[in-house]
Amino acid sequence: MEGKKQGAYRAPVGTYLKEIKEGIRAKDIVNTILLALLFAFYTLTFFVPRFYGLTEKYVGLFVFAVLFVMACVNVNVAEKLKTKDRPFIVLCLLALVTLVNILIVDSGFGCFFVAADFALIWYLCTEIRFFKWQSDLFGALYTLMIIYWFFGVYTWMFADYTSFAMNTNTAATFTVFSMLCVLVFLEGLYERYPIAGLFITMALVKCFQISLYHRSRGAFVMLGAYMVFRYIIPQKVWQKKGFYRAVCLISTLGSLVFVLLYIGLGASGVNFRMPFFYKNLFSGREAIWSEFLALFMKKPLTGIGTNVTITSFFEFNVHNAMLNILVIHGIIVFALTLYLMFKRWSRGREGAGGRRFAALAAIFAVCIESFFDVDLIWTNYTLNVFFLLLAAFGGNRDKEPEAEALKGDAIS
Repeated sequence: MEGKKQGAYRAPVGTYLKEIKEGIRAKDIVNTILLALLFAFYTLTFFVPRFYGLTEKYVGLFVFAVLFVMACVNVNVAEKLKTKDRPFIVLCLLALVTLVNILIVDSGFGCFFVAADFALIWYLCTEIRFFKWQSDLFGALYTLMIIYWFFGVYTWMFADYTSFAMNTNTAATFTVFSMLCVLVFLEGLYERYPIAGLFITMALVKCFQISLYHRSRGAFVMLGAYMVFRYIIPQKVWQKKGFYRAVCLISTLGSLVFVLLYIGLGASGVNFRMPFFYKNLFSGREAIWSEFLALFMKKPLTGIGTNVTITSFFEFNVHNAMLNILVIHGIIVFALTLYLMFKRWSRGREGAGGRRFAALAAIFAVCIESFFDVDLIWTNYTLNVFFLLLAAFGGNRDKEPEAEALKGDAIS
């Protein structure tokens, strides 16, 4: 995963625009517009509380509709069926089994969009051409959004911390998650303009301050995991196939092992208050996970769905992304989801460097944070995960006939 030398993209603006003009297709414009729609929805969700209240029940459907249109534009269904494309077949099978399971257990249909949206972004990330100019465009939008968040929205939402306008954990997680997307953009700038390293440092420090101020364990873990993956573990270590596969396994199946260990340790009676945060190490998740696992054992193939009342928490929240998919949708859907994730991750070692490596580190960081929550699969954060996947894996360029002609415009 060796990064390219600095200055590799010190091309004049005119040359940059010429590459965009010569390489762009109608599909690329449509994809950009659809991603912009998702970005606008994402921004309004966290910036306008009333908008969130009005759309909370429909966000999964909206995201699914956008992704479905994107799939229709970019995926040749007839060709996929003719060539028996395995990821496409797995995607269709996953959607079908999810629907059947929902009918069998009489579940609410909202959970279908959670599973389908998550599967779609992992499938589409290598089916869509995503070029450097698109990465720069949305990276710049994320940067402008986070600047306005800090100097505009945040100041009135948390002017009085005792009467905040947003859940404090959510505010910190939103900040760090969005900042990971900004960091991908800044990594690209750093290759051309080393001064961007200063802004990367400022962004990391600010995110740590926000995480501690809001006492958000999830945001703190997400940021800490990103720094370990991106800056502490050498890239030459990432080049080792065994290490890379181990990280993929830990990020998925490791989440389930963590749940079992956490429940076991929680039952031992050992506990203590974590420094900087307002909760004990074992503060209730062990009870939540135990209850969900007990329910799951009764319906392992179909999952339990969402029309279930639990006694360990005031709302239906699994608090673990991988466990959520397994418990709600069953073993089959979980296995199909893992297939799509590992299939796409298999492209991650193909000479990734710079912003690609930053995006890959961010994806793994969100997976680690989702040991404690469902942010990896929460439909409100679908855009973030999708952007990181596109930046990391760069679309289906190796299958495009004009790939060589556009090579200079590919994401670095």
